Amino acid sequence: MRADVFCNDNPIGTIDWTPDACGVQVNLDCAVCGDELLRCYTVVNGNILRVGLPAPEHGRLRLRRHLSRQMLHETGCEGEPERFYLASAPESLPQSNAPPEPLVTGDAVLDALLSNENVQIQPTETGLRLQCPFDPKKPFALAPAFVLCRTEGSTAVLEWKKDAADAAASSEKA
Repeated sequence: MRADVFCNDNPIGTIDWTPDACGVQVNLDCAVCGDELLRCYTVVNGNILRVGLPAPEHGRLRLRRHLSRQMLHETGCEGEPERFYLASAPESLPQSNAPPEPLVTGDAVLDALLSNENVQIQPTETGLRLQCPFDPKKPFALAPAFVLCRTEGSTAVLEWKKDAADAAASSEKA
């Protein structure tokens, strides 16, 4: 993708952000903006990533760099960048006072089970993990979905894949 690069809210150049098998190839070309040392930053998924330090070259600022997939993952900056800018320090992101949206599966039965204080939900790489205490001699909170559960010691576990969640959500809308 090619995007504009801003300095003091003014477009001053472009950046080519080209994903490849190992990460992202970056190629920045900007006009000189002031006389202070400026770094290139981007905002991705609400996180700020320092792309690098452009160097003066033939009266312009240029940066050619490869960012590894591992580095992008570790900084939480996987995905499409929202914007690019040059600055001496990263801008502070606006803080949201809104509470985070609760995790849901999209399946009416499973989402109803989440109201039970014994059921815990966590995101995983492939979807969601629901779990609750399990004793084979007592009822357990995930019992209405027992055919989807497995036990890990004294815990009942239900792995809900993203594909299943998307299918459940689309069937709810239909």
